[in-house]
Amino acid sequence: MSETRLFPAEENASFGKKSGFPSLQLFVLHTESDTKKVTMNLFLDFSVTGILILGIWMFRWPHRAKFGNLTAAFALTCGAALILYRNGTMHPYIVLLSLAVGSFAGYWVAKKITMIQIPAMVAFQHGAGGVAAFFLSLAELMRGAQHLGTMNEISGLFGLAIGSLTFSGSMIAGGKLSNKLGQTPRIFPRHTLLVMINLACIVVLIIAALYAPMGIRIFLYILIIFMSVLFGIIFSVRIGGADMPVLISFLNATAGLAAAFCGMIIENKLLISCGATVAASGSILTHVMCRAMNRSLFRVFVPVEESVRKPAVNNEQDRLAGSAEKEARHQSVGKNGEKDDDFQKAAEIARKANKVIIVPGYGMAVAQAQFKVIDLSNKLLSMGKDVKFAIHPVAGRMPGHMNVLLAEAGVDYDMLEEMDTVNPEFRDTDFSLVIGACDVVNPAAIETDGSPISGMPILLAHESKHVVCCNMDDKPGYSGVRNPLYENSNTVLLLGDAKESIGQLLENLSETSPAAEESSVRDNPQDSKKELLDSAVTALSSAKKIIIIPGYGMALAQAQFKVVELASLLESMGAEVRFAIHPVAGRMPGHMNVLLAEAEVDYDKLCEMDEINSEFSQTDTVLVFGACDVVNPAAMDTKGTPISGMPILMAHDAKNIIVCNFDAKPGYSGVENTLYENPKTIMVLGDAASTAYDLTDALKARN
Repeated sequence: MSETRLFPAEENASFGKKSGFPSLQLFVLHTESDTKKVTMNLFLDFSVTGILILGIWMFRWPHRAKFGNLTAAFALTCGAALILYRNGTMHPYIVLLSLAVGSFAGYWVAKKITMIQIPAMVAFQHGAGGVAAFFLSLAELMRGAQHLGTMNEISGLFGLAIGSLTFSGSMIAGGKLSNKLGQTPRIFPRHTLLVMINLACIVVLIIAALYAPMGIRIFLYILIIFMSVLFGIIFSVRIGGADMPVLISFLNATAGLAAAFCGMIIENKLLISCGATVAASGSILTHVMCRAMNRSLFRVFVPVEESVRKPAVNNEQDRLAGSAEKEARHQSVGKNGEKDDDFQKAAEIARKANKVIIVPGYGMAVAQAQFKVIDLSNKLLSMGKDVKFAIHPVAGRMPGHMNVLLAEAGVDYDMLEEMDTVNPEFRDTDFSLVIGACDVVNPAAIETDGSPISGMPILLAHESKHVVCCNMDDKPGYSGVRNPLYENSNTVLLLGDAKESIGQLLENLSETSPAAEESSVRDNPQDSKKELLDSAVTALSSAKKIIIIPGYGMALAQAQFKVVELASLLESMGAEVRFAIHPVAGRMPGHMNVLLAEAEVDYDKLCEMDEINSEFSQTDTVLVFGACDVVNPAAMDTKGTPISGMPILMAHDAKNIIVCNFDAKPGYSGVENTLYENPKTIMVLGDAASTAYDLTDALKARN
């Protein structure tokens, strides 16, 4: 039931005078529908904010980060839609045109940008947020102070200043990260004093803008923008190297703070809450980055200038003093072939190792070696090794840089270990592989005082039994501190492009050593693994009709992309290739279909069991990837087993069968697979992704 309240005429007349319409008599109606409208608006605002927080919360886990990003984007889209719905727009076509142009530009950038350029793009996006904040603040302030309250005006001035410095600081960060500007810190004489004077000028101008006449305020606004842009430049230009992740996360926080102040000037609760959420998350991330470096935020942004310059000079002198012998050694390596011996030595260490930890760094990103690194890890897994990735919080040029690169290459997220978790394991590790990392594994951080990285927690790779470093050179990292890890007796240096070095190491690792080959032949009288691969390649090369059977082992190895790549290669060689899908292959209905769809397989090539079973007898070669029970003839031949009577894919009817499984053990049913003993079967055991990779390479080499 609605409640109507009629205010006395005296109150209405008084309100009319205040509003500038003294003759207007106002009647205010307060109804239940108004209350419901306010309640609904608050509910929608909190819902959008909650969805945004949920999206940000999902960033904690690599496998949920992509969905979290989409969730946050959905929340922001809903927020923009709510604002337009509530306030309307005088020029809807301009809004639509802007949305279309912005969407197209975003799509184009997303398609063109490479993973190595992601940090620079993130910095640019923070700058774009700063631009939006100071333009909105400027527009509201230029309308005049008469329509703004004191808090609104103060918020607008802060939004103007913070948005401007976020923009210029982000542009400097983006230039450093994209190699357009020097990545080393640039420190001016009396740099800290310049920063403080600049900051004081901004504060004075903000106070003056609150009390100055309107005609003068416009010039003060321009001065605030200019001084804030200058502040962002001199504030950011002194940051470089390992401190860049701190700068990126800090600019994330300032962009959110500027957005929150914009929400205050226009009195929009949704913008305030979203901006504050981003500012809070950026601040937390900044704190985490500082903890990872064991440095205070103040010392990151206001370093002691003498301690920055002096160690760099001393370290350079030390490096030059000891470089003659090292340089002569490296030159001799190139002449007498010892470089190849280093790769053989590294491969032999990897063969004998049981526990392996891989340490990725910025050099991996520069060389775009992440895919080769994953191929190598899959190879090591197929050899029965325990493999993990050790992730340092500030490795790379932005928070989570290594996680993003490895996720792009399809790493198993369970293999990623944070520094605090993995550090106690190095002492029991047989083989640590450092790829393009320097400062984050530099023992000088814990052994030497007075350097830029002194006290910074590092990954304790030097405690491993053997260390192999795949770096471009043995020069110091961005800190300028020489790395004694390179000189340890248990360290093998594989200098040069990381992608090429990992490829060479993988090639050497794939070659069976004489002792291993002799052992393999002794254990398997029929064939060595290399000979089995050759036999499989021969069968595939001559086949005109091929059926691929995927199973749960393919899912575990995340081999679907390599399998589809192999299928495409076979088709290019003139073979007819199709996929046979068993209804219960995998761990849920349609599991194989989903995996193959993810790898963009042509749906017409996916065949159900009843449709394709009659064709196996006319098939030249069947490729089984990680499947066991669904191709086990014991289901038809043996009674009283858990799979007796279960329909199977008739792979055993084909002319040749290639089984690419991790091992020859029974599947989850526990029933021995008689297909493995079939004389037509070639067993290529090991990780499915690694086997698919080996088959693809061998086919390319042969054809």
